[in-house]
Amino acid sequence: MAQEYTAEIGRALGWDLAYYGWNPREDAPADVREGHAAGKAHHGSRTKQPTRFERKWLQLRQNALRRGRVVDRNVTPQFIEFIDYPTCPVTLVELTHGTGEDTDWSVDRVNNDGAYAEGNLVVMSTRANKAKGDKSFLDVTGLAADGLALPGLSLRETLRMRCLMEGPCRVSDYGEPRNTLWTRLCRGSTRTDYQSLQHILLMAAGEDSTHRNRITKKLSVAHVDSKASANLLKIALASLVHRLKTADYPYDACGDVDFQSLLKRWAEAIPASRKHALKAELDETSGSRVVAKETLRGWALDTKGRYSA
Repeated sequence: MAQEYTAEIGRALGWDLAYYGWNPREDAPADVREGHAAGKAHHGSRTKQPTRFERKWLQLRQNALRRGRVVDRNVTPQFIEFIDYPTCPVTLVELTHGTGEDTDWSVDRVNNDGAYAEGNLVVMSTRANKAKGDKSFLDVTGLAADGLALPGLSLRETLRMRCLMEGPCRVSDYGEPRNTLWTRLCRGSTRTDYQSLQHILLMAAGEDSTHRNRITKKLSVAHVDSKASANLLKIALASLVHRLKTADYPYDACGDVDFQSLLKRWAEAIPASRKHALKAELDETSGSRVVAKETLRGWALDTKGRYSA
């Protein structure tokens, strides 16, 4: 990731704007205007009509440059399409596009102190994005703990927002959080091990008993006494299966008090020597990959996602 702004970054943005038939913002740096002029001279009238993912990519890059924010090279139109989803993970409404309504899709930097980077971007509704605003993870956590909601959101929606923020914001040492997974894990987003664990169990809860037994057996690598571990996990999963039958939104089932109590008992008893094995199993089962703290620190802490001076 380029941590320092270079003229080439500005010229590349200008060139791409010309290719898609866009003009730079009035306050664009000279490098952007220079790249745009070169692009227009090269492409002439042979411009390309951008897809909505390409439009969003151009918008993100222009907004980021105005704010001095880093846009990682892996954030491409293809990546934005990858993280796109039909519904908002906070409000659960079906997302619209270009209507001007608060249901329109937006791409949010979940950690406001972070860059426009893989692991820190989530597609959500404009309403949810505005409600979050410049709030930090600790701000949202404090509100939820007091039974309060973000402006324009319900308490449950606020809890879902906290879920989205927990992984990308956990580069600071908040300890090892074991919070309820109130909403789906967004593609390309950073999540905690406890979130992955709940997601895996919720998916298993919708399957037959054979599949559920296979999952609990695999996850029992977390304990030396795998039989006792499997039994406790089976009881927790049975509680989740029962609650899932009456949940309006599947992830609401993870809020079941009995399920959380049992699962936390199971997680808190994991020996330090077994945590690596569990993490590997979680990653394999969920299809995710480990993002090292050092990687996240590169965009979230040292520079707060801004170009270094």
